Amino acid sequence: MAKHRVESWSRFLLLWLYRSARCLSLLSSKLDLDRLQLREPKRGGSNRILNILWRCLVVIIYAGVWPTMSEQIIGSTPESYADLFATLQALSVSVLAVVSFIIQAKGENQFREVLNRYLALYQRICAATRLQQLFSLKFVVFFLLKLFFTLCGCFHELIPLLSVENFSEIIRTVAVCFGMYMWLGTIFVLDACFLGFLVSGILYEHMADNIMAMLKKMEPIESQEERMSHYRRMRLLCDYADELDVFAVIYSELYEVTQAFRKMLQWQILFYVYYNFINICLLLYQCILRHLNENEMALVSLVMAWVKLANLVLLIMCADYTVRESQKPKRLPLDILCTDMDQRWDKSVETFLAQQQTQRLEIKVLGFFHLNNEFILMILSAIISYLFILLQFGITGGFEASEEIKSQFQDKI
Repeated sequence: MAKHRVESWSRFLLLWLYRSARCLSLLSSKLDLDRLQLREPKRGGSNRILNILWRCLVVIIYAGVWPTMSEQIIGSTPESYADLFATLQALSVSVLAVVSFIIQAKGENQFREVLNRYLALYQRICAATRLQQLFSLKFVVFFLLKLFFTLCGCFHELIPLLSVENFSEIIRTVAVCFGMYMWLGTIFVLDACFLGFLVSGILYEHMADNIMAMLKKMEPIESQEERMSHYRRMRLLCDYADELDVFAVIYSELYEVTQAFRKMLQWQILFYVYYNFINICLLLYQCILRHLNENEMALVSLVMAWVKLANLVLLIMCADYTVRESQKPKRLPLDILCTDMDQRWDKSVETFLAQQQTQRLEIKVLGFFHLNNEFILMILSAIISYLFILLQFGITGGFEASEEIKSQFQDKI
């Protein structure tokens, strides 16, 4: 009963994701439930030109409304060197957000192809492992946990945009509504980075568990106490060798689709990491500034800093989980069990282990950093270093209003 409930929840969440992507105009493909594939929309020459023009228009509008979206991050006119430093950080997020959106807007076809490969691979693994569904309670728990942190961030970022001032003029109202709609699409794609690594990790875990179960069933073949004819032993070994060859093909496809997913969304992953890190820094800055000016703690800013950190930790832990699960077969006694009993089995094991050695999964983003648990420590050390910089600003008067900064920005205004 519990297993059936988890399966129902998993299907509901995945279908909800698909419908959300359609509502946010991220997917124009329809899902074929019979074949479990996304159908490519029919396009003529004129439709393709209109689609390109529409994407260009969306990117231009997004670039135009982003300053309105980022007003709450950038804040008012800088009055101190610390304010100027925070403003430059927020502006860097704005630039990277537009770049990420441009890449996202033109990548729907590639996104659909990778999703179809995941769906086809899901069906192959279900057939190979003889399971009706692969998403366990772990998937539901992590999905809902990530959804909770995402909703907290959305409420914190979007609710201030619903103020009366933003709806006083028609143009500003349209800009805010359009910007919120597209920002939700951007957040959806950023969360898809987390979800893709989680799904890959779960698929790798099921494959490794199935290999371990196969090795457990092979123990009687090697046991001298088990009464079994030579023909029976060789036949079972050949069957298991064929099964291992099938697993090797699935592992190869899973490696390739995970790498394709990483390459497709590596700019979004970079933006995901940078956006959350800069938000943590700015929220801590607001918390310290308010404490110095008003002698009180900005509890909301502190809580949201922890939420952004949780977003980063979840993404990195899922990426590290995927890599660890992909390396599980290397630690299994494949080359020890039933060795030198059958040449067919020995050759399959040798081929499988050589493939595992060649297709070593590493989740590296644009050559800058590896997404593993060690990267969490790097982020924490960077946040602590940022806090020390803020303290140095405070000691040297960096939080105090500067007439030079005021005059420069007032002249520009």
